Amino acid sequence: MKDLELIAVAQHSKNIKKGMRNLLILIVLCIVLMIVARLFYEGRVHEAIVYRKGARINAEVGWPATLFSIGSWGLVAFPLFLVYLFFKQDLKQPAVGVSNEGLFINQQLLRKAFVSWDNIEHVELRGHISNPILRVFFKDVDVLLKGQFFIFKSIAKATLKSNPSLGISKDEAVGDLVSMFDFIKEKGVTVQDRMDGRTKI
Repeated sequence: MKDLELIAVAQHSKNIKKGMRNLLILIVLCIVLMIVARLFYEGRVHEAIVYRKGARINAEVGWPATLFSIGSWGLVAFPLFLVYLFFKQDLKQPAVGVSNEGLFINQQLLRKAFVSWDNIEHVELRGHISNPILRVFFKDVDVLLKGQFFIFKSIAKATLKSNPSLGISKDEAVGDLVSMFDFIKEKGVTVQDRMDGRTKI
């Protein structure tokens, strides 16, 4: 992160850590499935010739083999998802922050990204006062993604090219998004207040 003096911040939603915890539980469950399957292998699994997509292969047949196969696939996939979630954002930094120079965004498609006010086309405040949604529209996606890790950059670029905007709600960030919107408005950025349930400023 640049040496920014953040005036207001929103922290990461607990949903992110909850998702990581659920993945850890699934990884443990896969290990347990594989252990249980191995305990019942003898006498319940035999080799057989099977045909898959026209190919003739030798395979182990029986419910313990199926259970072991499911567990092993999960043990490959779920850790990859966990690594992805872990590196996608820096959870030690705020999810969103505003400074006099621009926005700090560290969530969803962006990790510790800084977007200056002049690269923001406009900002909208949507939803209801009880559940505000701040949507930021960007002018230059390439500038926004500069410095992002190449794998995440490719994913983000593919998504943002068709819709160069990012929606921020309490599902992603916990903080006063309405006050942030008002501060952005004071910085001269084009804004649209579409929120229900509050008196427009």
